[in-house]
Amino acid sequence: MCKQTLLRFGLLILIGLLYGPAAAGSSTLEDARSLFEDRRYDKVIALVKKETRKSGDNADLLILMADSYLAQGNSSKAEKYYRQALDVDPHHIDGSLNLAMLLVANRERIEALSLINRVLAQNPNHARAHFCLGMTYNAQADINDAFAQYKILKKLDEALARELYDAIFSK
Repeated sequence: MCKQTLLRFGLLILIGLLYGPAAAGSSTLEDARSLFEDRRYDKVIALVKKETRKSGDNADLLILMADSYLAQGNSSKAEKYYRQALDVDPHHIDGSLNLAMLLVANRERIEALSLINRVLAQNPNHARAHFCLGMTYNAQADINDAFAQYKILKKLDEALARELYDAIFSK
């Protein structure tokens, strides 16, 4: 599977972050999410940089900044900020999965599998984690394991299951 296709599917994963609950009292996080939804990535980056200088690192904000860099096509900065977010919160699900998909696109699949499996160890029915695992197997041309994830995902999230199925069989 080509890097462009994997990044496209990786960005699909980011959508889950946008609609998750905002941290209580976090107007900066809400503002950053709104800017991201409006595709104003430079504004997200500037807002997060300003907030982190003022208040210190926040994993949710750093992930939005990484997502913004990724949306702009700057995967090296995206990786840097995903890793920084995971330094702040090593068990952050969105950060782990987003970084994993970026690593898959960069052919660093062993680390990606480790991140995804860590999420699944704590959340065995996490649909997006099964999607990422299926995409990783698909990138490795391991169709049997990718299809096994499709079957699991079909019970958890039909829409994501269809996306995985299409990725597996659209070669």
